[in-house]
Amino acid sequence: MIAALSRMMRSQLAHNALSLYAVQGLNFLMPLIVLPYLLRVLSPEGYGSIVFAQALLGYAAIFTDFGFNLTAARDISVARNDPRRIAAVYWTTMAAKGSLLLLCVILIGGVVAADADFRNHWRVFAACGFLVIGSSLFPAWYFQGLEKLKEAALIQAVAKCVITGCTFLLVKSPNDIVLAAFLMSSPQFVGVLVALCLRIPLSPPSFYRPSVADVRDALKGSSDMFLSTASSSLYLYSNTFILGLMSSDRAVALYSLGYRLVLAIQSLTAPVTQAVFPRASMLFASNPDQALHLVKRVSWLLFPTIAIASLVMFIFAPFIVSVFGGTNYAQAASVMRIMAPIPLLVTVASVLAQIVMVNLGLTKQLLRIYIAIGLLNLLLLPPLVHFYQANGAALSLTIAETLGPIMMLRVLWRRPAFRKG
Repeated sequence: MIAALSRMMRSQLAHNALSLYAVQGLNFLMPLIVLPYLLRVLSPEGYGSIVFAQALLGYAAIFTDFGFNLTAARDISVARNDPRRIAAVYWTTMAAKGSLLLLCVILIGGVVAADADFRNHWRVFAACGFLVIGSSLFPAWYFQGLEKLKEAALIQAVAKCVITGCTFLLVKSPNDIVLAAFLMSSPQFVGVLVALCLRIPLSPPSFYRPSVADVRDALKGSSDMFLSTASSSLYLYSNTFILGLMSSDRAVALYSLGYRLVLAIQSLTAPVTQAVFPRASMLFASNPDQALHLVKRVSWLLFPTIAIASLVMFIFAPFIVSVFGGTNYAQAASVMRIMAPIPLLVTVASVLAQIVMVNLGLTKQLLRIYIAIGLLNLLLLPPLVHFYQANGAALSLTIAETLGPIMMLRVLWRRPAFRKG
């Protein structure tokens, strides 16, 4: 194990990941710096209303992504030496995402207009809409496919610094809830503006005019991945959304605080998985044995580290919550403890699903797994929320995340090459 880790740390892939970590540090720290301020200025009810609106807009973000964050990144990685093919993939993907964005604007607008409570908060929903606009415009998948993750991370780091500064300067009371909703929802949108200011290209040098057939084929080719991603949203956004419908904005705020702190630990693995994915795509296409060896080395590095972080989070949950939320959010400590295993569970699932199953073409099996997980979560969520409110939503999410890696390992273990690797 030690020798394997030593070789990995000396590799170019490790150098890329560590370089990415250096820039991602700001992406990790900025939300944690601004979170205690927003929790206190907006009150649990105000903060909870923003999180509830973001949950609804999160469905639209999943829809406009349509699985392209993985499939387009994979296609660009494979075609990285063919500029014409890269341009075709890029502009076809952007055209598809633009069409889906237009459809989302119509659908979400109709949902907000149809409900009286939603109409009363339409400005908050509109401000949170930049969550969808930004995710559609910022081509993270393009940078990932070309292994230019340092540039993408730099853009997002500068954007979050700008947003953090604006939050402290402009958000002063619960009356600034719309502005706070915009700032909380616009990192990728501001990232596009930052890239333009820094003159970092967000597209290939050449242009390709996609046809309707190109867009249709792209949507069809990414449909399995989209359905898998959409199914996973059943136990990500739905927990917040259903909790808000069945309980109060305060319960949503307690759940969101616990989940965001858990997500901060979980995000520590993102630079490694993002750096490994394009390299794994090439190896699975040319040398599967080397690809599986790479997966094994990454697992030895990530899993023990995140397991220790999850344990620390469980033990010190009350202290962590008091630092970030104060006494008004003390009940979020139990939420955080229930969800403490999630960073490890999601890390295992990310390695198995994104790095292995997608590159082995097992997207249909992955779809069935996510559908099963989502359905289980939907069955458990209402009764658990009814009896335990925020704790119930946390318990439902933890159960769902536990099932995912188990089912993925079962699928992969049936492949002799995986057992051998």
